[in-house]
Amino acid sequence: MARRSKIIGRTLSVVLTLLIGLMVLQALAYGISFALNPEGGVGEFATKPTVGDELTVALVGLVGVGMIGFAALMILSTILIWRGNPAGAWVVMILGGVYIAVSLCSHRAGWSWDANYYGMFGTALIVLSAAVGWFLLRATSADAA
Repeated sequence: MARRSKIIGRTLSVVLTLLIGLMVLQALAYGISFALNPEGGVGEFATKPTVGDELTVALVGLVGVGMIGFAALMILSTILIWRGNPAGAWVVMILGGVYIAVSLCSHRAGWSWDANYYGMFGTALIVLSAAVGWFLLRATSADAA
């Protein structure tokens, strides 16, 4: 039974790692482009892109920096998970919660595609990381006993 549990835990870790990899690529693609060219990123958030409002351009640049930070935290959490540290799963759960908050804000703004995207991926991150965390805690407690 312990062998089966280890296989399930490893499989869930691989699936979570693949999902995190996809999320890191998405966050880096948007984050780098928003950070390096915030004027070009304004059109992503407005129906009619009007560049000229300095605050809007600065906020788009900050969104880019935040997305790069998000990607870095996801990479850190993956390293922790693969080293057998359950804290990595907790970090992913928190980031999944952030994605759900972004989903709610996107829904309020009327961006249904973004709201669905962030909501689905945030939920998947929370569920998968909770399962991986449970298996990691179980393996840690079995090693301690």
